[in-house]
Order: sequence, then C-alpha cells, then structure tokens
Amino acid sequence: MLKPFLAIITLALTPLAHSDELQVIEVAPNTYSIVGPLTDRSPENFGNNATFGFVVSDQGVLLIDSGGSWKGAEKIEAAIKTVTGKPVIKVINTGGQDHRWFGNDYFAQQGAELISSSTTQADQKAREAQQVQRITNLIGDSYQGTQPTYANTLLDSESTLTMGDRSVQFIPVGHTHTPGENFVWLPELSVLYTGDTVFIDRMLGVAPQSQHLTWIEAFEVIESLNPKVIVPGHGAPTTLEKAKADTLDYLRFLREQVGELIE
Repeated sequence: MLKPFLAIITLALTPLAHSDELQVIEVAPNTYSIVGPLTDRSPENFGNNATFGFVVSDQGVLLIDSGGSWKGAEKIEAAIKTVTGKPVIKVINTGGQDHRWFGNDYFAQQGAELISSSTTQADQKAREAQQVQRITNLIGDSYQGTQPTYANTLLDSESTLTMGDRSVQFIPVGHTHTPGENFVWLPELSVLYTGDTVFIDRMLGVAPQSQHLTWIEAFEVIESLNPKVIVPGHGAPTTLEKAKADTLDYLRFLREQVGELIE
C-alpha cells in the first residue's frame, strides 16, 4: 500500500519542486513530512529549504527540525496547524545545519523541550558564526528575530522518547553530511526520518564539514532498519531503494571516481 502512495505524492510534488511553500504530506497515521523547496535559502523561504517532520500524539506534537529562522519556524508551525491545533512540545534537531535548529528559540519560548546529541551541539557551536553570516547574506531581513538556541536535552545513545500514546526512537548515527547526524525511527509504522543523511531529487550536499566514508557506513544502519518510508533531509518522502540510488550510490561514485583521479 505504501509504495503506490509514495509514487503518487512524488509525482504531485514534481511541479512544485522550486516553490517556496511548505507542503505537508501524511506518511502514516498522524505522522507527517513538511517538504520545503529544493532551491537554496532565500528571503521567500526563510531558510526552510529542507524537509522537516512531525508526529502528533494525544499530548502534543513532536517536531523534527525547527527551520532556518524565527520566521521559518512560524511557517513550520502554520503548516502543522493545518493538521492539528495541538502545541509543539518537543523538538528534535537531527543535525548541525542551520535549518535544523535556527528555529529552536521560537518553540522554546512556547515551552517546547529541545533534544539533540552532544556531538550535534558541538558542531552547532563550532559553525554557528559561519552559518549565521551565510544565512543572513542569503535571506536578509527574513532572518530578523532569530536567536540560535541549543538543545536543553542531549542524548548520546539510542533512546526512546514517549509522548502519551506515541513513542519514537532517537538514533545518533554520527558523521555524515555534518559531524553529528541523528535519525528518528518509528518502528511500529516503519517510518524513518533521516535528516541530512539522505538527499532526494537534488544534488547531494558534500561540504567541508561532511565525511563521505562514515556517511556510506551510516547506510548500514538504514538498511538494518529496512524502513518502508524514509523522510529525507531534502526532497519528498521516499523508499529505501530511492534513498540508496540518490544518496548512497552517488557517494560511492564520488569515492571511486575521485580515487581513480588521485591514483
């Protein structure tokens, strides 16, 4: 049932790939992705050029990544409110890139718990000034009101987070696109939020802070979970097969081809 559903939503997203609007897609009951544009950060998208997610429980909402700015977080909250009026009570940062955590302050001021790993937070601190300079250059006045804020709960091993009738597994996966990437896994629904370890339908972001060898190794974790649905860090919800084709195969290609050039 899931594969045809995913094929339909992927086709539906194709004409909107460069839209600045956030698109909410239900990937399982009360379990959602929020798909941002595949373009770069801009004043129009408030730094939300990524894919986010949320899980609705009887107690409130667990948000996966908080957006690229205060105004970006407002847009994410507005997207959530198209589905539920329940408040965001927990926010997980899956990585150190700006659009994973620059919206933290917006939700923290509403009382949300901010969750990540110490490795993720160390990366956020190390690259904060650089990322602030970059995003302000890209989105201009849309950055106003943003105050980068670190998580107040740090988890450094696989942990279960429970909110009333829902629970998720937090899985630190290590150095991929950034030094401290984390997964959010819902085993009963076979849904995996990968953050920036998976890119779909766009060029893979291999940057100075990335580590391609351990990135490839992180796919062993994904394959061991064998998810039916992957919510990537960029692009539409997808399958394991598509995630491997767009991210893993490309990383292997880079290592092989660049290795040959080096030799």
